[in-house]
Amino acid sequence: MAKPPPNDDPQVTDLARYRKAKAAAARRPPPQSRPREAGGTGTGPKGPRSQKPSVLGSNPRAGLILAIVVLVLLALWLGPLLF
Repeated sequence: MAKPPPNDDPQVTDLARYRKAKAAAARRPPPQSRPREAGGTGTGPKGPRSQKPSVLGSNPRAGLILAIVVLVLLALWLGPLLF
């Protein structure tokens, strides 16, 4: 059988302190949350941001990809006419 740890062991003290804090937090009611404004998901220095749907979707590089596709199609369409 393992011998019990000494009473002045810091790990035992920290565990006891942790258990007491956990029990106190369980007895404490959860904090009241403020109602959010409609449409605001993030808050920054300018306040809540409005979330509007993007035409190109959620990909931040969608504009670049669209521009490349348009240039390739334009080159394929105008290439034979110019050469």
